[in-house]
Amino acid sequence: MQFLILILILILPATGCVSKKKAQWEAHQAYLAAQQQSRQMDPQNPAVFVQGPVQNPVVPWEEGLMLSRAVAIAVYTGFMNPMVVRVLRNGQVVGDFKGIDLLHHEDMPLEAGDTVVIVP
Repeated sequence: MQFLILILILILPATGCVSKKKAQWEAHQAYLAAQQQSRQMDPQNPAVFVQGPVQNPVVPWEEGLMLSRAVAIAVYTGFMNPMVVRVLRNGQVVGDFKGIDLLHHEDMPLEAGDTVVIVP
């Protein structure tokens, strides 16, 4: 898996108009996708995974679980509101919010196995 990330980091900047920041983001996305695929979902205990400054990185999933509730259960420990809160499903971004959006009741339902990435 680390080899794949290294290849992406080396190849993407050489493709011409891909910025360094975009290449890093794409490499990070590939890493998250591989990490999510490697997780063994326990059908008896479905969960949502939260990455970033949180106390509880694994949130038990239940029917109707919303993003804002998952972040609250995870206990965000950042000093300020997060800059970005992204929801990944099967390695793809399915939700992209500013931290303040959640306070303004912009929300989305989560599915078992989703990964929430909080960027402080």
